[in-house]
Amino acid sequence: MDTIEVIEPGFLTTVQDTGRYGYQRYGVPVAGAMDILALRAANLLVGNHEENACLEITLLGPKLRFLVDTTIALAGADLTPTLDGIPITTWQSVKVPKGSIIGFQHSRSGIRAYLSVARGFDVPKVMGSRSTYMNAAIGGFQGRPIQTGDVLRSFKTALDVYQK
Repeated sequence: MDTIEVIEPGFLTTVQDTGRYGYQRYGVPVAGAMDILALRAANLLVGNHEENACLEITLLGPKLRFLVDTTIALAGADLTPTLDGIPITTWQSVKVPKGSIIGFQHSRSGIRAYLSVARGFDVPKVMGSRSTYMNAAIGGFQGRPIQTGDVLRSFKTALDVYQK
């Protein structure tokens, strides 16, 4: 289900989960979120499994348009998020109406924030993980940071996360 349209990508915004384990002997690093606690918290706040993929937002956040009604949560760094120009609080769930735009002003504290959406991001698993590993261009959204014009999908149901 098309969920988010990228208006501006921010400094470095990638899809990350808790990582890709068991492939280090083949030269594939774990990758995954830099702040696992924040990723897990963001997921739990929207009712996802704690290991679901989130957007990892680094320092200067993106500008994103929501294409459906959904619920989101932000955890980790406080990058002064706004929803339709109104400040929103981190570390809690927020209902987002279709057409709303989330943006970020500057870092009040920290470097990386995690944006979760209800049901999680629908990107392919590569070696058991949805995390972006940019050096090998695998995982996440086409193996790269998000770019202007990208459309991110979420799963239709929580059960879909485990079937794909």
